[in-house]
Amino acid sequence: MARQTYRDKYDPSQNIHDEMHEAEYKRHLARRDEAEQAEGHAAANLRDAENKLAETPKAGPKPHIHPLLTVAFIVAITLTVAPTLHDNIFITIGDDLLAWFAAALSSAFVGAMLTLAILKGQRTKLAWIGVAAGVILGIGLGAVRLSAANGASDGLIAVGLTIVEIAEVLLLEWVGSGLQAREVEWLAKNSVEAVAIAARDAAQADLRRWKDKLKELDDAIARMIALVEDRHNRNIHLPELEGVAIKAVMDGYNAGITENIGRIRGVRSPDRRTM
Repeated sequence: MARQTYRDKYDPSQNIHDEMHEAEYKRHLARRDEAEQAEGHAAANLRDAENKLAETPKAGPKPHIHPLLTVAFIVAITLTVAPTLHDNIFITIGDDLLAWFAAALSSAFVGAMLTLAILKGQRTKLAWIGVAAGVILGIGLGAVRLSAANGASDGLIAVGLTIVEIAEVLLLEWVGSGLQAREVEWLAKNSVEAVAIAARDAAQADLRRWKDKLKELDDAIARMIALVEDRHNRNIHLPELEGVAIKAVMDGYNAGITENIGRIRGVRSPDRRTM
């Protein structure tokens, strides 16, 4: 068994396989030096990217109109449009409650369309078209009211409702313009922050890649060193291994001979107990 574990001494100058192993070991050492330098550069780049991200103004969440404010505009427009639709369109319905329901539902659709079109619509240089459309809608509803007005009081109510609707449209446009200004500012900050985050993530990925590469090289070098150590141990310890093995066999053999002779002569073994 001792002879089976024996290996020739590691000697790259005499063994072609050892020479190839030595060349591969040196190549791994050189690559590890490069990987260590690259890891240091990657760590420095990551620190710079994290510092730049920390100094970058945070954009925060995207600006938006509070849902309650949107609902409030829809309800306000519904309240001004519903009487007009009830008195001029749905008055022919026999059930007055059903007529008011139909008028309120239709007015809610009109209010939602107008509110969402102004608040959520795409902002361009022709943003005034939305305001113009809302004002024209109010004027049109005012004309409908005046056509059905009976007396000066009804006329004043019709004009008042028209003015309220136009004011609602102008207020909607004012809110939408403010939202647009905040969105432009947010987009600028978000773009800068996104670039900084992407640079930080790229630096983290680069550092992680070099760490993995360095670990791979360290493991390969450790396996090569272990092979050389194993070859060294199996070469210089052969006489000792043989001596220990032979001594163990001889000791066992001598102990067996001695015990057998003692049995023949009637000598009890000291470790046996009498019954």
